Amino acid sequence: MENVIKNMNIKPMLDRAEYERVEPPKNGESVNIQITDEVTVKLMSDEIARVTVARSAVSNPERLFKLYVEMSADVLVDKKYYDELANPSDYFKKTPICRALVAQIALLIANMTSNSPIGPMITAPIVQA
Repeated sequence: MENVIKNMNIKPMLDRAEYERVEPPKNGESVNIQITDEVTVKLMSDEIARVTVARSAVSNPERLFKLYVEMSADVLVDKKYYDELANPSDYFKKTPICRALVAQIALLIANMTSNSPIGPMITAPIVQA
């Protein structure tokens, strides 16, 4: 399926970024932060697919902050091969397109959290389940 993507030249675009500070942990309370990614692909035309990656950071219990960043890129595709994909999202998760989007998101999250109680949060520049 290497013929799906016609051109790897993409321009990552920021779609949405949200940061909300919430209450700090109580004395001695430990907080677990769960990072999740969602990859979606939408065919915009016969030649363009929009690949979107959204990363969220959710804590349990809800402390410190809530965070959500979403970026996308329009990718030139060959519709013939694209239509043969069983699951376009699964296909694009393994491509340099997705890695580029996630790397940009990780950088944004580090910047957004640099002045948080925990300092810059460094997240993996790969898609996380």
